[in-house]
Amino acid sequence: MKKKILSLILVSILSVSMIFTGCSKSTDNGNKNGETTSGTKPGKKTDIVIGTGGTAGTYYVVAAALASAINNHSETLNVIAQPSKGSVENINLTNTGDIQMGFSNADGVYFAATGTNMYEKSGVQNIAGVMSLYMSAGQIAAMKSSGIETYGDLKGKKVCLGPPSTTITEMSKTILMEYGIDPEKDITPYYLSFDEGLQKLTDGEIDATFFVAGVPTAAMISATSTGNVTLVDVDQKIIDKIASEKSYYIPYKIPAGTYKGTDKDINTFKIMTEIFVNKDVPEDVVYEFVKQALENVEEYRNSHIVCAEINPETAASTSAELHPGAAKYFKEIGIIK
Repeated sequence: MKKKILSLILVSILSVSMIFTGCSKSTDNGNKNGETTSGTKPGKKTDIVIGTGGTAGTYYVVAAALASAINNHSETLNVIAQPSKGSVENINLTNTGDIQMGFSNADGVYFAATGTNMYEKSGVQNIAGVMSLYMSAGQIAAMKSSGIETYGDLKGKKVCLGPPSTTITEMSKTILMEYGIDPEKDITPYYLSFDEGLQKLTDGEIDATFFVAGVPTAAMISATSTGNVTLVDVDQKIIDKIASEKSYYIPYKIPAGTYKGTDKDINTFKIMTEIFVNKDVPEDVVYEFVKQALENVEEYRNSHIVCAEINPETAASTSAELHPGAAKYFKEIGIIK
């Protein structure tokens, strides 16, 4: 009798086990058509970590929205937007393979791809171009009462040259040096985030602050709301000279009235924001990234005003040679030969 009861118990346990095992297989392996219950093909997606910037900055906002769009449509990629200290850290981490992709201004990508400027000692970095995104403008703000109108007026002043660990400071230093101002000796340099620089300016702790951002940008609109903060101009001759020597800096005028207190056009430069990748990332991965990023741009276009500039024509022009996967997509749609 006891043996019979024991046998019945064992049969019951095995039956329940088979039911749960069957459910598990259905979830993992999908239905008879080879699809999972979510409608995607079976198999683990490839993680792509992309370095951005601070969570309050444009890099992170755009990257997070772009990643979401790709993840919604790609059956093979899972893109992760990772906050970072900015361009230089992104390049360094991508070069070593700690992350797969990163955001940077075009000058940083150029320096890394050619082994120049900050990469002269370490040499050419293991990166390739993926796509260009949007343009940002160099802007330097000062209190209207300071009398600072051009970069030439900054000698002897306390000046924020841009955030640390970014290539933004390269633009401000380049302009100052063309005015004959040594950015380490002839001014008191500060390296602060966008928001910190504007705060210290309006608090009277520094005389001017430099940043690179879309035009207009919300933080600057807020800082100029009283009309007490204005933008500093660059002489046209200096604009022309720098542009002729450094192709990644593009002459640009910020129209008068863009910000309250700025009553004339301001000469400056625009620079492209780009995505780059470790050269060792497989071709099919980069192809899929670019394809989904461009073909689903409408899904994230409203995440930030700069996303309105993203299009296949400008995307194909990068400061580093295109990765074969990116080149394959741009050839496929007829943008490059």
